[in-house]
Amino acid sequence: MQGTKDTKLLFRRDASSSPLTGYADADWASDTNDRKSVSGYLFQVFGCSVSWCSKKQPTVATSSSEAEYVALSIWLQGILEDLQETAKPVTIYEDNRGCICMAKNFETKRTKHIDIKYHFLRDHVASGSLNIEPIRTQDQLADIFTKPLEFSRFKTLRTNLGLTV
Repeated sequence: MQGTKDTKLLFRRDASSSPLTGYADADWASDTNDRKSVSGYLFQVFGCSVSWCSKKQPTVATSSSEAEYVALSIWLQGILEDLQETAKPVTIYEDNRGCICMAKNFETKRTKHIDIKYHFLRDHVASGSLNIEPIRTQDQLADIFTKPLEFSRFKTLRTNLGLTV
């Protein structure tokens, strides 16, 4: 805490940014005790960070795509609770192509085991209330919530979140 006491969150509206965007990410099976993954997400309004979270997933994911898919579902639950579905469509940036395919209703034998409570994500994609866009891993702002980072990468992401020292 000593090193962050002067950290501030700045709100500078970026008119070129979308009204509401999100970033979702997950590591895969990082906890060596129970092999559960960590999800992280970030909501931004006109480029300003307004909500974020990092937490352990409730179930064990059998692949990195599944871990990211669960992270997206948790993200969506959070935003629907916060906004009561008033802002549509919402764009989520995701760096895992397998996860994007699952969310866009690509089903294989490998995805049938995923708990149905996470598949409601597909309904929102199909209805147009949610748009999932690919993003390069180096541009994934939610990385800061899911894994240890080199200090230079951490500082870059911290700045992109709107945090200043």
